[in-house]
Amino acid sequence: MKKQHSLSLSDFVKDLKALVKPHYLSAMWPIGGVTIIYFALVCIISLFATNVLQSMMMSVMMIMYGMASPLALLMGLLEVLVGIALIATLSFFYNFYVVAAQYAYQDYLANPDQPVSAGSIWMYFKHLRKNQLWRIALYIGLFIFLWSLSLTIVADVVGGLTHNAMWLCGIQLVNEIVVIWKSIEFSQSYFLYREKQPQFLGQSMRHALTASRRFMGGRKLNYFLVTLLVIILPMVVWAAIFGGLAFYGNYTATYVLMYIGLLIAVIGLICYLPVVFATGALFYVKSKADDDIEDDFKDVFKPVAKLTGEAFVHEVYVPKKAKEQPSPTVKPDDEKKPEAKKED
Repeated sequence: MKKQHSLSLSDFVKDLKALVKPHYLSAMWPIGGVTIIYFALVCIISLFATNVLQSMMMSVMMIMYGMASPLALLMGLLEVLVGIALIATLSFFYNFYVVAAQYAYQDYLANPDQPVSAGSIWMYFKHLRKNQLWRIALYIGLFIFLWSLSLTIVADVVGGLTHNAMWLCGIQLVNEIVVIWKSIEFSQSYFLYREKQPQFLGQSMRHALTASRRFMGGRKLNYFLVTLLVIILPMVVWAAIFGGLAFYGNYTATYVLMYIGLLIAVIGLICYLPVVFATGALFYVKSKADDDIEDDFKDVFKPVAKLTGEAFVHEVYVPKKAKEQPSPTVKPDDEKKPEAKKED
């Protein structure tokens, strides 16, 4: 079966409206509320960690003059590490919530009688196999980091040796392109994992990334255009208009306009989140219609017998026999010269 290399943008937008509009308000409140709580907690923890870091800098100076104990520095470092751990935990749980919302939209496409609401999203969130999903998230982050790390090192080395800003900017641009490319390749990992969730028991979550890379073959450009025109461009335009209003209010000391601009910009971006989550689900469902999922998972799973060890139960170790080495002073029989016949 041939893969669908492109989706009609006009048809996609029409289907997206039909997907989001019926349950927009019931989906916007839980999605927006959880997003606001998440960013608020992250900002509070980040502010706390920043204050602790400033206190640690002061503690270093005070230790130099014998006015503080190194224990205070260690306690501050522990508080910063706790803050980083809390932010990482919140990020994982918010990612789970995003996946649950996308699954809700995906199932709504298959069953229009099922609403997309706080109750349905929470149901999906509770039933997620989070111990598997967080490993997929770690694999995605790790692979993108490794692809980016090599180019970052090259950029630093080339920039330091040549002192040429053009080379540095060029390599950094290539780095950004590679990051976007790999992000697009792994974008369908959570949906494809859901297709084969029972088979992932005991398997590496890396297989979901492999299937996503195969699934996106021939679709990366189309996915990029859909993401750019449907998600990024409207949010950038909205933020630019009301962010510009906030900047104008700050520049002219009209702080009412500044606060109004910031408030409208944030509210608008949050209200657009249901469209963002629905876009990912709709792209997968429409692309899946012309794709064979079995081909994407071909030869990725290990046999169950190997996973359970059953394949090695009757395997017996047989030591290899050492080969006899001929003596270097004794010639092989075939190399011995034939003896000359004695004359009568």
